[in-house]
Amino acid sequence: MATAKREPTLDVKLQNHGRISKVKPVRVSLLGGRARRPATWHLYQRYYLIGLRAIPRLEFSYADTADRRFAWALERNWPGASRAWEYYAGRQARQREDKANHVARYLFDLPTRAEPVRVAIDQHDGRGIRDPEAHDWAEVYFKVNRWPNLDYSEKVRGLVTGNGAPTQARIDRLVALRDYPRHLDLVFIAKLWPSVPGPTHWHPVEHLVRLFETLAPLKIRSLLRAIVPRAHEGQLPKPYIDRLVNCGVHVTETNITVDELWAATSAARVAFLRPGKHLCVSWRMIDHLAMGACTVCDRAAYTQWPVPMRSGREFVNCEIGIDQDESLPAIGDYECISDTVMALVHDVDRAASVREASVAYFDRHVTPQRIARYLIETADHVAHDTGPKNIKPAKTRRIKRPSRR
Repeated sequence: MATAKREPTLDVKLQNHGRISKVKPVRVSLLGGRARRPATWHLYQRYYLIGLRAIPRLEFSYADTADRRFAWALERNWPGASRAWEYYAGRQARQREDKANHVARYLFDLPTRAEPVRVAIDQHDGRGIRDPEAHDWAEVYFKVNRWPNLDYSEKVRGLVTGNGAPTQARIDRLVALRDYPRHLDLVFIAKLWPSVPGPTHWHPVEHLVRLFETLAPLKIRSLLRAIVPRAHEGQLPKPYIDRLVNCGVHVTETNITVDELWAATSAARVAFLRPGKHLCVSWRMIDHLAMGACTVCDRAAYTQWPVPMRSGREFVNCEIGIDQDESLPAIGDYECISDTVMALVHDVDRAASVREASVAYFDRHVTPQRIARYLIETADHVAHDTGPKNIKPAKTRRIKRPSRR
């Protein structure tokens, strides 16, 4: 009978610097009071909080007592907890901002430095820095879905996109789905999100409809579902709906539950997944990796996590997707998507190899505890650095480097 692996203590990495104190624990404090929608703010940070709380000898706390109490009620699904927190924030509207909904500020109090390290985590999928003031305040600014071809300041580090849906119990359920019987060949569930207003507004929807039209005729057992987002009910041009219905795709305005989504994904030999709304790694990728899905993407996301996923290993890339300027591929290029899917459906060994690589990647890099250790180790390196010179601020104006005093 296999024995459970013991989680290494936090001291392992920090001892490399030679100044670790076994008396003083690591303390992490989440600063609040800035988000206009605090329940949303907390949800975006929850995956990281799960990991931080699970680290041995780490003391986590909320800097604000009200945040601690509201978060406690929210995590226990108390009725009205979210609305109560929003109402409380509304009474402080002048000191709160929408941009802070996606960005949290932390203090990492490490044994190797007297003053805490100022850390910000930006969970927004957009390409730029969501909160320039938080960027200027922080010594290290973690940006999910960091674009490798963009010029960020040296303090900006990449970060795995934490999915706010899973609790630890749900993560355990995802892991348990790795051996779920697969009675479907293909699953593809996607929302018909348009882009921002402009010439390419409907390009993402057109691309999705083409994908469904490509996959629907395949003579395999498939589950194909197109979801009209509630925000766009009645606004989606009817020709798109007609094309989906004509090719046999189920179109609905009812959102799928997490349980339904996971059950369908885990039951499929091939799980098709598009990049996120902002052409980034989808928040659903954590689910796919945790359950060990054989993920096929129309094209790889333009963003990268700290340890990039490899095409052909953790996922299969068809290389047919929307370009960075949201231009569409040629119609004839979509044929390679059906060829890729059919090849994987019939190549059991290759599909199994992708699933095994997905599981290994999740266990090594994406569990909440692994991400929490990455956060702490990065902050610890910053604590021992004199700091990069001439750091470029997020704004165009020039600022002084943050003081360590």
